[in-house]
Amino acid sequence: MSETDPFIVLTQDAAAKISKAKGTSGRIRMRFVPSEGMYIISAITSSAGTTLPVDIPAEYRSLNWDGERCDGQWMRKPQDGINVLHRYYINRTSGTLDYDGFRKMVPGISDPGNYSRLLITHDPDLSPEAVQAGVHEYAGWNVTRNGVRPLHIEVEPKVVGLQQLADQWPIEQLSANSVMVVGCGSIGSATAEALAGYGVGRVLLIDPDRFLWHNMLRHTLGPESVGRRKVHALRDHLKSQWPLQDIEALPLDVVSQAHLVRPLMEDVNLVICAADGIAPRRVVSHLARRAGKPAILACVLDNGSIGELLRLRPTPRFGCLLCFRAHLDASGAMDAEADQELDYGTGRVHQPMTAVPPDLRLMGTLAAKAAVATLLESLHGDHTQALPGEHAVIGLRPDGDLAPPFDAKAAAGISWASIPQPRENCPTCGAA
Repeated sequence: MSETDPFIVLTQDAAAKISKAKGTSGRIRMRFVPSEGMYIISAITSSAGTTLPVDIPAEYRSLNWDGERCDGQWMRKPQDGINVLHRYYINRTSGTLDYDGFRKMVPGISDPGNYSRLLITHDPDLSPEAVQAGVHEYAGWNVTRNGVRPLHIEVEPKVVGLQQLADQWPIEQLSANSVMVVGCGSIGSATAEALAGYGVGRVLLIDPDRFLWHNMLRHTLGPESVGRRKVHALRDHLKSQWPLQDIEALPLDVVSQAHLVRPLMEDVNLVICAADGIAPRRVVSHLARRAGKPAILACVLDNGSIGELLRLRPTPRFGCLLCFRAHLDASGAMDAEADQELDYGTGRVHQPMTAVPPDLRLMGTLAAKAAVATLLESLHGDHTQALPGEHAVIGLRPDGDLAPPFDAKAAAGISWASIPQPRENCPTCGAA
C-alpha cells in the first residue's frame, strides 16, 4: 500500500448498514478530507435503490471536507477468498492487481473510466483461521484501469474504550472502586486522568481554585478552561475522553472545609492528596486515617529536583504523615519540609512551582499507579500489584546534595522504603 493511497474510515453504523443491506451490492457515498487523504462513508445505497445516511461521529464533523463523492461501491462476497487476497497483497510493495483480471474475479464492478473508484468487499463468512491470519470482514480497493490496489480500511470496532482491555486488565474490579483526588492542579490533574485511564469507576475531585492563565504551562487543561473552577473543567475534560467513568466535582477547600470533606471520605476506597502546601497533606493524612482509608500523598520538593510519594495505610504497622516526619527528625535525617511539626496553621506553604510539566505529570501518573496498585492488592487480592514500600523518592533533576532519604542520585531513579509505626499517643493514629 502506498502512502498516497486513500484511507477509508468505516464507522460501526456504516458497517452495520452494509451488512444488513438487501442484495449483494450497492453504492457508497463518501466525504473526503484532502489534508488527510481520508474518506469517510456518509451513505449506503442498496441494490434495491434505498439510500441510508450514515451517522458521522462528531469528532469528524469539524474537519475540512471537500464536498461529497459518489464514486464508491460495496459488494458482499463477490468471490470466495476475495478478502484473503486483499490480506495477501496489502503488505506487498508492488501490491497491484491487473485490472482486467480483477474484473473477472469481481464481476459487476463499475468501469472507473479515466478516474478511480473505491470498492469495499464484505465477507461475513470468514473462517477462524482466516481471522487469526489477519483477514478482515471488510476490505478496501482502489480501482483504476491501470491496476487495482488494496487499501487499508479502518473499521470502528464494536467495543471501544476501556472495555477493549477487559481480558488484559481488571476493568470490572476497578470499575467498582472510587478514589478522591484532593488538589486538581498540575499533579492532581494528571493523577485524575491516569485514574480514569486505569478504569477506576468513580473519581471525586476536590479543589476550591479556578484555572488561570499561569496554570496552563503545567496542567492537562487548556485555554478553553481559563476562569472555570478547576474541578468542573477537569471533570468535563475527563468525561469527554472516558464517558463511562463517574467523575464528580466539588469546589471545596480541604483545610477550611474539612468538616464537609470528612463525610465524603466514607464513600471512597482511597484518597490521593496532590495539593500544594503542607496544610492540605496534614489534613488529608488525618481525615483519611480517622476514616480508615488509605491515602497517597504526592508532591515535588526542593524546587522540583525530587518527587515524593508517600502511602499511608490505616494499620498498626504504619504511622501517619506527622509520625513519619517526626521519625525523620528523630533519626537526624533531612526533613524536606523543615517546619512540618509547627503548630497547625503556622507553617509555610510551598515556594512557587519550578518543576517542569512532564515531571509533574510523571508524579501524577505514579500517584495514580500507587493508588490502583493498593486497591488491587488490598481489595481484590492481586499481589502482582504489590508496591516495593510506602515511601518513594523520585529523581527528577537531582543535585545529589540532599540528605537521606531524599538523596536521589539519578534522574528517573526511584528509591522505596518503609515508614515507621505510629508514635505513642499520636492524635491521628490513636483510637478515635
